[in-house]
Amino acid sequence: MKILALNRWLLLLICCLLLLAVWLSPAIAHAEMNNTALPKGNEREQKLAQFEQITETLYRDMQDINLTDAPKQMELLIDSLEGLSFQGLTSVEGIHALAEVIMDTRGTLAEVNVDPEAWARSSAKLRLAVNSLTHQNKALWMQYYKVLADDLDGMTKSRAEGKRTVLREYFLSLQSHYDIVRPALIISRQPSEVNKFDSWLSYMGQISKDTSVDDASLSRSIEQGEAALKELFGRKGADPVFLPITGYRNPWSWTLLIGGWILLALLYTGLRKYQAYQNVESVHGPSERADRFRF
Repeated sequence: MKILALNRWLLLLICCLLLLAVWLSPAIAHAEMNNTALPKGNEREQKLAQFEQITETLYRDMQDINLTDAPKQMELLIDSLEGLSFQGLTSVEGIHALAEVIMDTRGTLAEVNVDPEAWARSSAKLRLAVNSLTHQNKALWMQYYKVLADDLDGMTKSRAEGKRTVLREYFLSLQSHYDIVRPALIISRQPSEVNKFDSWLSYMGQISKDTSVDDASLSRSIEQGEAALKELFGRKGADPVFLPITGYRNPWSWTLLIGGWILLALLYTGLRKYQAYQNVESVHGPSERADRFRF
């Protein structure tokens, strides 16, 4: 009997071990898969860091109009793209925008006549675009909201003062500033959000130079632009502010008072129901109540 009981315990132990092995095998496989993929992830992070570092150096060289080092950094930037994957970092439109701004910067460097303003603009666009890939939560392009918002504010004030020429100048400034940050926005935001602001910018470009457009239409269009800009940069509108009742320093006294009123109302309702039930009982009497349940 002891041997039989021991065999049963051994069989139960083996079954438990098998069940434990089956339960742990997916977790072990998942851990092994993650360990296997870890070097690849680290390799991509290293390449992205190198890619950004070269971009920062190129940005400084182009801002300083360094004719010797800037072309060398551009070639290093092109070489660093080999084997670099952007999967999961941006959309197809974002990859296209990044490639376009790289080629534009390369074309600016290849021009015979050096244009300092073109060098500064193209290097800034490239820096913002690359930075949006590696710093998605705190990207540099988010700082441009203040610049664009100031341009819109200038359009609002000039419209109120009836200065259409000044309004047009503020719009052109807004358009120029937006062009610098647009590739980074395409990389970071949904295409529909960028297209929405692009459509507004195109429409505003037409009516800002049309002197026959009335002030009401201009005002509505500028308000739409402000809303589209806030949406594009993830800024919320003014949230409603709920103020306490003024004139009373202790809100707990009002809470207790209101609660007391509710409690008194419930007690009064219960008392009235109890009195009504007693009146019904006294009218029928005990004998009548017994007769009602006889068949």
